[in-house]
Amino acid sequence: MKRQTWAIACCLVLAACQQRQSPPAQSQPAASAKPSVELPNTPEPPPKPGAEATPEAVLAAKEVPVEQVAPAQPLLPPGDCSFTLHAGDAPAWDAANIDVPNACETFTIKLEHTGKMPRWIMGHNVIVAKMDDMNGVERAGIGAGPYRSYVEPSDKRVVARSKLAGGGESVSATFPVARLHAGHFAYFCTFPGHFKAMHGTLTLH
Repeated sequence: MKRQTWAIACCLVLAACQQRQSPPAQSQPAASAKPSVELPNTPEPPPKPGAEATPEAVLAAKEVPVEQVAPAQPLLPPGDCSFTLHAGDAPAWDAANIDVPNACETFTIKLEHTGKMPRWIMGHNVIVAKMDDMNGVERAGIGAGPYRSYVEPSDKRVVARSKLAGGGESVSATFPVARLHAGHFAYFCTFPGHFKAMHGTLTLH
């Protein structure tokens, strides 16, 4: 009897102990992975003010426009740096003074013979020299003769010279305008007998 009672008591104690023990934790199912969603390609927004500058913008900012320095005195067109004299079958021409622009680098005096007589009878030339040297240049030209157009080739007093022109012909003499700063200059013809009537002054302005 005592053994049965003791066995029953042991069974009750074991049952009570099993009820007190916590049940084993149930494993939760793993969360299912969410499907990935591809976003459409959208353009990047423009950089906000104050954002980091691009290399192109930095180079553009460093570029400084170069100032173009205008010349102190612009040169005149070639047409404004020349003058045309006219002379016919008489020792005379149509201009007693020629204005020479200071802005010209060179100046050309053109001589048009409007007559019909040949150069060995009524030829004309145009010579440029200082006014103080006119007489000496004219005398040396007479000695040079017609084959040298009545101007001595070695005469250093001559600033510019032309050949002889006959009827219907034209000649010219070109000189640097800077030479006129050295004094008072004139233009004249050295054909024999023409000097007194065919001379004029050059005015630099």
